[in-house]
Amino acid sequence: MVLINCTTKGCLKQSEAKLDRDTNEVICDECGNSVVGISLIMKRSLNSIGQVVRHKKAKPFQQRCTACNTNRSLCVKEDRAYCEVCNTQIHITPAFLQGLKIHLRSKEKDKEVGIE
Repeated sequence: MVLINCTTKGCLKQSEAKLDRDTNEVICDECGNSVVGISLIMKRSLNSIGQVVRHKKAKPFQQRCTACNTNRSLCVKEDRAYCEVCNTQIHITPAFLQGLKIHLRSKEKDKEVGIE
């Protein structure tokens, strides 16, 4: 366990900060803000000992969008899958597309009934 002093004004506490692998920032456990001035060697150390931010698991029917560079939910337009955020076309198998259509239809029915 590595303890790091937070540089955020108002926090300035010592905590077990964690490395966010997606953004390559060190995040303070106390306030949740990015800690400034952490060396590359320290970031590599945090990564090697497993002191990293654990992201929530992906939701069903998400794919990695090359434009957003993260997992995104998909929508279907004209029998093709697109990223919901940036509308980049995502290439998926026909079986995955069929399952996605069924999933989206059931979500729409749930919204009509009032279930989310």
